[in-house]
Amino acid sequence: MRKGNILRSIAGTFLTLLVVTALFVMRSGVPIFGAPGAKDVESVTVARAGEKGQTYTDPEKIKLAVKLINSLNYQPFTRVSENSVEVGPDVEIKYRLKDGRELTAAANWITGWWNGEAHALKQPDMFVNLAEGTFHLGRRD
Repeated sequence: MRKGNILRSIAGTFLTLLVVTALFVMRSGVPIFGAPGAKDVESVTVARAGEKGQTYTDPEKIKLAVKLINSLNYQPFTRVSENSVEVGPDVEIKYRLKDGRELTAAANWITGWWNGEAHALKQPDMFVNLAEGTFHLGRRD
């Protein structure tokens, strides 16, 4: 195979990768980076804002809590509403890792927080709805 053909193949592959990535981000948002694996988590504490919350060490509950991070995909280049940040999160999940670190995922109906950094959510009420249903938090009105 000639050098020109190889370069064209690489360029075509790279362009395809860029298009697929752009389509994924447009459809699903940008995923949260740095999320732990369920095997790395010792316990999770799930709470409504201002409440003590419930701590879980059951591997199945930990697995569900880790999967909830996938619903914090955010819209790139979108400003977070100042009103939403002032109100703060409705639901918060603290992940205590086996290495001693603690990570936090939280959200209200339109904003998600990952370790204190706020993002405009791609699917606004997904995290809160899933957390309420999965961990029986009971909805506030």
